[in-house]
Amino acid sequence: MELDDIRNILPLFLRHSNAAVAIKDLDGSYLFGNSAFERFAGAAPGGVVGACDADLLSPERARRAAEAEREILTSGRAVSESETFVSRGETICFQVARFPIFGEHERHVAIGVIAVECLPRTDNVVDAERALKQAQEANAQLRSAIFTLEELASTDRLTNAWNRRRFEETIEGETHRSARYGHPLSMLLIDVDHFKRVNDEFGHREGDRVLVAISSLIRAIMRKSDSLTRWGGEEFIVLMPNTGLGRAQATARRICETVADSEIEGIGRLTVSVGVAEYLPSETSDEWIERADRAMYLAKEGGRNRVEADARRALTQNHIEHLEGNFVQLVWKDMFCSGHPLIDGQHRDLFARANELLDAMLSGRPRDEILLTIEHLLFDVGKHFRDEEWILGALEFGHLDGHRQEHARLMTRCHALVGEFEAGIVPIGELFEFLAHELVTRHILGTDREYFDLIRHSAVSLPLPE
Repeated sequence: MELDDIRNILPLFLRHSNAAVAIKDLDGSYLFGNSAFERFAGAAPGGVVGACDADLLSPERARRAAEAEREILTSGRAVSESETFVSRGETICFQVARFPIFGEHERHVAIGVIAVECLPRTDNVVDAERALKQAQEANAQLRSAIFTLEELASTDRLTNAWNRRRFEETIEGETHRSARYGHPLSMLLIDVDHFKRVNDEFGHREGDRVLVAISSLIRAIMRKSDSLTRWGGEEFIVLMPNTGLGRAQATARRICETVADSEIEGIGRLTVSVGVAEYLPSETSDEWIERADRAMYLAKEGGRNRVEADARRALTQNHIEHLEGNFVQLVWKDMFCSGHPLIDGQHRDLFARANELLDAMLSGRPRDEILLTIEHLLFDVGKHFRDEEWILGALEFGHLDGHRQEHARLMTRCHALVGEFEAGIVPIGELFEFLAHELVTRHILGTDREYFDLIRHSAVSLPLPE
């Protein structure tokens, strides 16, 4: 934890309050002390941070502070006491409240100190109550500050992605769960192509801006369960729990396409190369990263702006469960046509995608291949919804707002069901029923028919998305 981080995070009243305020690490060193605390400790300006009580206080005051802090860590409660000392020939009395700062799971993460100077003819009991009240009011903000500091310590400052420390802390648990429970686990290692050229041509400040932009593009593709790590320089890692090789490759391709299609202001278009590897229970995390790294270099050598995968995959993926009930193929008929060539072509493609999913289910394809088929179906559905909304807007369709809301509802339910399927909560049959029948046929043959007459009787040429 650095002093600049603390100064940026702690509220102004803590830095400039008349009360002496400080935060101590559990090893006894001070992480923060405002100017009033410097007077309380007899320290030079800026002399509190990094010091401990033995460096600042008299032996007796340091001993009493240590005793109070041992009691705090044992009981989990604040301790308040008066403290009188002589400084530069002047007798000074403070009422001091020391209190624990808790982190996650009520774990002690630091000790807070607030000292209020006792004015002449003031009752010490009143001062004690005032000090404790200030301690209680400040504790919540101090706790929030410590959480933020811990986050900073594990976050890349430029991109807000995880840093190596956070990644290494997480990967151990993820690989253990994968090996124990047989859940697939995959990794994407992403490298920005020709990044040195960006730095040489535009300067390092613009290079930093490029890294921020690309990290944002990657995040837009990731699921909430995935994590993004700045691995070093222009390299990133996406860790994908409960994800087999096929689905990881699909995500990698989407990242490649999204970056290549995005214009970065003042720079232009850039590309990335991605290596994909699924974790093998028999290997170490370093060996896994090395496989992803080799795959990424193959992508570089293959011409960049591409995805390469290490073909080895874990033999731990569960096959789909026995399917019960009758599932039938979807059959496209001319009577389903709206009259708009793009919309009708997309509707036909969605029928075909639903049938691909049915075939994957009934033929007993591996789970990750089924998820890849679902990924393709949802991608096509999302694009169709966007194009359809644009066309209906150009035609001034009166129920467009309701149509948009229905699209949003369907996509939200889709993603929720896919997540539950991945977690083993929802069977594949239930997921197929929704995707094929609720999303594709019922929506197309029901809700979409509301605008068919508008298209067929349009007096203007039918618009196409730009």
